[in-house]
Amino acid sequence: MEELFKIISEKPEYAAWAFGLINALWLAFLYFNKKRHERELIAVKQSFDLDLERRKKVFEMKAAQYESYFRHIDSIHSKHQTDYQNVFTPIMNQFMSSYLHACDRNDEAEATTATIKFSEEISKITRDGFQELGVIESETNSLRLTASDEVAVLLDEIKDLYDQLFSISGKMMSDLVKITIENDQDLAAENQAELMRVGELAKSKAKELREQMRNDLKQI
Repeated sequence: MEELFKIISEKPEYAAWAFGLINALWLAFLYFNKKRHERELIAVKQSFDLDLERRKKVFEMKAAQYESYFRHIDSIHSKHQTDYQNVFTPIMNQFMSSYLHACDRNDEAEATTATIKFSEEISKITRDGFQELGVIESETNSLRLTASDEVAVLLDEIKDLYDQLFSISGKMMSDLVKITIENDQDLAAENQAELMRVGELAKSKAKELREQMRNDLKQI
């Protein structure tokens, strides 16, 4: 300490220069440290903004996919709510009228023609149903690409249930001729009960899927 004081006393200009240099270095350190800190803050902000933008796009994409999926599901449900009255009843009435008329005349050829026409109408409805099932499968495959594991499992379960529903519906339509001609109400009740059972399972799973999709969107 004494040596330092002696140097300062003997060479004050040297001391002033040294202190000036130290101050300059300190100011330079503060300046560049401030700039580095500002750059880091800008980088963090940009990263945060990019992350927010990415999350926003992911949210919008998933929300649109989920909305499209349930829009198709709801559309199919709405379309078939009045099927019995608007689709099946006219076909059944036409078949019964033609078939009974043929039976009254003991015209087997006409009865066969009525049965074939009825089967063709039912087959057309079945084909339309499988086209709708294809839409559900396409939507499911699209969603599975970005869905969480929980959503993917529920999507597969619902698809399996819809496969069962269309299989049961196909059987019901195939059995219509037998039920109508033989008045087999037990078979009709059996088919209806199975359709209702699987339908309730599908509704329950769809509700569970909606909730899981909401949770997925909240996690983004």
